[in-house]
Amino acid sequence: PYLQRLIGTVLLRLTIRRADTVVDDLIVDALRPYRFVYAIPATLAYLLADWLSTYGYEARLVSGLALVFIATETGIKVLSAAAAVIRHRAGEKGVSSTGFIDLLKILVVLVAIAFAAAITIDTDLLTLLGGLGAATAVAGFIFKDTLHSIFASMKIASWGLIREGDWIYVPSFNADGPVEHIGLYDIKVRNWDLTTSLIPTHKVLEVANTNFASMQRDARARRIQETFMFDVTSVRLCDRQLLDRLKAVPLIEDLVAAKIETLGDHDGPGHDPELATQVATNFELFSVYLDRYLRTRKDLNTKQRFVLIRTLAPNQHGIPLDIFAFVRETDLIGFSNVQTKIFNHMLSMIGIFDLRLHQAAMER
Repeated sequence: PYLQRLIGTVLLRLTIRRADTVVDDLIVDALRPYRFVYAIPATLAYLLADWLSTYGYEARLVSGLALVFIATETGIKVLSAAAAVIRHRAGEKGVSSTGFIDLLKILVVLVAIAFAAAITIDTDLLTLLGGLGAATAVAGFIFKDTLHSIFASMKIASWGLIREGDWIYVPSFNADGPVEHIGLYDIKVRNWDLTTSLIPTHKVLEVANTNFASMQRDARARRIQETFMFDVTSVRLCDRQLLDRLKAVPLIEDLVAAKIETLGDHDGPGHDPELATQVATNFELFSVYLDRYLRTRKDLNTKQRFVLIRTLAPNQHGIPLDIFAFVRETDLIGFSNVQTKIFNHMLSMIGIFDLRLHQAAMER
């Protein structure tokens, strides 16, 4: 006990002098109550066991097993402290290497079992391991899931595929939320509805999954992709009356003025094919307006990401108009607010261009 207090006091004083006190606190807290100091008398007992002629084997067995237990417990605590330090330094970025820590813990336990067996049967460790060659194949078959988990953890950690804090979607396991813990055998996901899903580590790479971390952490932009169906019968060539009204619409004054100049003294394109090809349709002007409007919004990432307004071939539901844009806000609430504002503005401007959305008749 006195030696434990002495070592604890020294470690605490060294911790106070260090700059990164959080890391030191994690390490010191993991090593409490400093049981590794008992390794000193156990080591002495193991080395001096041969001096006992009567109970030499028993003394060596007890002291050796005590050494193995102390070393195993200390090693596991040190690895736990290392995992806590890794999580602390990673911060909001999250980590994907905690599976390696679990693997090292298993290796520590296996090595401890091997040493304990060698001490128990009083034989050399290499001789004992040489006799286990035939049992390796059987052990590999029994622990195949563990081996799969080990390889999966190595792949996840080395490639950084999944980290703690990443939002993932794995439909096969009803998982949709942030990753809370990555272990050797399972990955814990806190779903958006506050339920919990456990995914076997070796299964997460075998099924379809989506990781939204690259969008939130790397790209820092979330995509808007929606299709609006317009009524085909509402699309027409712009006459003078419509152009005069659209001349007051911001962002397309220059384009509308050019179309009015092209129209000249005519009230409308009429049946003049040449004039009809030079005067735009209301659908075309609306597409240009929507494109320019999106590029003026500060909450959209228009410099590093593209903005696209695309018209597809008409079908039985109308004329599809695709909208692609990237919002700077990646969280669900902020993204939804921006998307709602854009769609509300778009819907309010459709009538000004004499356009209509396609709306299927509801059966009564």
